[in-house]
Amino acid sequence: MPATPDIKDFRLAHLFRDLQRDVLAQIARHAAWRELAAGEALFAKGDTGKQFFLVKTGAIKLFLVSEEGEEHIMEIIGRERLFAEAVMFMGGSYPVYATALEPSRLIAFDAYYFTSLLQNNPSLCLTLLATMSRQMHALVAEIDRLTLQSSTRRLAQYLLAQPAYKSGNSRQMALPASKQTIASLLDIRPETLSRILARLADDGLIAINAEHITILQPALLDQVL
Repeated sequence: MPATPDIKDFRLAHLFRDLQRDVLAQIARHAAWRELAAGEALFAKGDTGKQFFLVKTGAIKLFLVSEEGEEHIMEIIGRERLFAEAVMFMGGSYPVYATALEPSRLIAFDAYYFTSLLQNNPSLCLTLLATMSRQMHALVAEIDRLTLQSSTRRLAQYLLAQPAYKSGNSRQMALPASKQTIASLLDIRPETLSRILARLADDGLIAINAEHITILQPALLDQVL
């Protein structure tokens, strides 16, 4: 693996999508690869936000821990997803814990260097502002999906969004995390998640085999309420 990433490794991430090649080359020179084993911590809540990250392979769990020691998952970051970039604009510390769910390879970007580029380049700031505005609208739509739609609908959309092997009209996939983890991510109680999966299977929309799911009728699953 090269010591530093190449432009092609990250240029399609939302934050960099509209940046010029020479700017991307500068960013690449101040970035580094990072590898994590399953269960290895990336950062803890309260750590200084010196870097932000792009997941190339694997998955990262962002979570908080209650006073009683109960873990609450805020988000699971999968392949080609950028995260922790907001911390560099706030100039503070990470607000959550981050741990690898599985062996993962990341690109770590120097937050201080990136902000220095912005401070010295007004046109770059405007480009980035437009990019982040589009991302904000997408996130607002996601919040609407999570808060207004039923648990069944959220789960159906989650399953349809997962990478899958297509065979005829069906789609076969391995769940990217445990059912308990997915339930926490979707703000569904684990027992409710199990009941929803059983109901979808009884309705002939999916088939379940341990941690593997086959979507038998994707079009109908997309319409489920």
